[in-house]
Amino acid sequence: MTKDNKNLNDENRELKDVNPDNTAFENDKDDAHPTNIDTHNQAGVYGIESHDSIDVENLPRSTPGWKVLLQEILVDKVALFSLIIMIAITSYVFGLTMFLKQSEIVTVDLLSLNQPPNEEFRLGTDYGGRDIFGQLIIGTRNSLLIGFLVTAISVSFGTAYGVISGYFGGQVDNILMRIVDFMMVLPFIMIIVVYVTISPSYNVVSFSLIMSAFLWTGTARLIRSLAIQEKEQDYINASRTLGSSHVKIIFTQLLPNLVGIIIVNSTLSLASNIGIESGLSFIGFGFPEDTPSLGTLLSYATQTQTLRLRPWIWAPAAILILILMLCVRNVGEALRRAGDARQRNA
Repeated sequence: MTKDNKNLNDENRELKDVNPDNTAFENDKDDAHPTNIDTHNQAGVYGIESHDSIDVENLPRSTPGWKVLLQEILVDKVALFSLIIMIAITSYVFGLTMFLKQSEIVTVDLLSLNQPPNEEFRLGTDYGGRDIFGQLIIGTRNSLLIGFLVTAISVSFGTAYGVISGYFGGQVDNILMRIVDFMMVLPFIMIIVVYVTISPSYNVVSFSLIMSAFLWTGTARLIRSLAIQEKEQDYINASRTLGSSHVKIIFTQLLPNLVGIIIVNSTLSLASNIGIESGLSFIGFGFPEDTPSLGTLLSYATQTQTLRLRPWIWAPAAILILILMLCVRNVGEALRRAGDARQRNA
């Protein structure tokens, strides 16, 4: 019995030599104490470094809309190439017209009638002896200028109209939409034809205004439908609860979320507006001959002899219209995909 007690005392002495104060057990007990648990959680809350604390600054952030559009264009090589061509044509045309005088180019020269391309006239002359190259440059500028002006005016007014109608809703929306319905049933092509017929003189600005007066309705309906969806989102309701004004909500929260759609709609509207102007000029209800445009040059193709024997008069304008339409269409499709997450990730 004494021997057994001696062995037991030896074993206890060995344990004390390894950890004489039982510090490991005490430390484990202290770590498990609720007070230490609270302190550990408080450290994470108040920003003291810990593995459970949240680094707010390094949280993932959403990509801005304009960056998404830019990334989509850079990825789509066709859209990027089309954008470069569009910018190059626009810069060249607007830059070169600074050195050209429209009055000299549209002056009739009886000694240079229907000349094919040569050293003096790069693209030949028309039946009035007027330089086709000069008319093409000035006509492209006028057509692009009309397209840009009509797009800017119609999209700006249509966006404001649609946001007001969709955001406020109710009786305001009902009245504004009835006005849109009335404008859409009007034969605006016939109204423009009548305006051109009875107007003694008109220029690029006045022609753009009469076109914009009827081409804003599509944008207004599109933006209205999107505004109705956005105004029901939680962030809009939260802003209303906090007492933010309607103007602040519209300009700081609603419109920024519609920028992508507005850009896409503007791009596609640009091609449509250029086509409308060219079509009106082609049928003789656009600009007169002393104000060149792509449509007036293309209207020369209505003459059988010119269509068959003098392609240098109308073919450059037709090719340029085709290039511009394809470039705008490719860029618009890329922007549309950028606004659709399902197509962008496909």
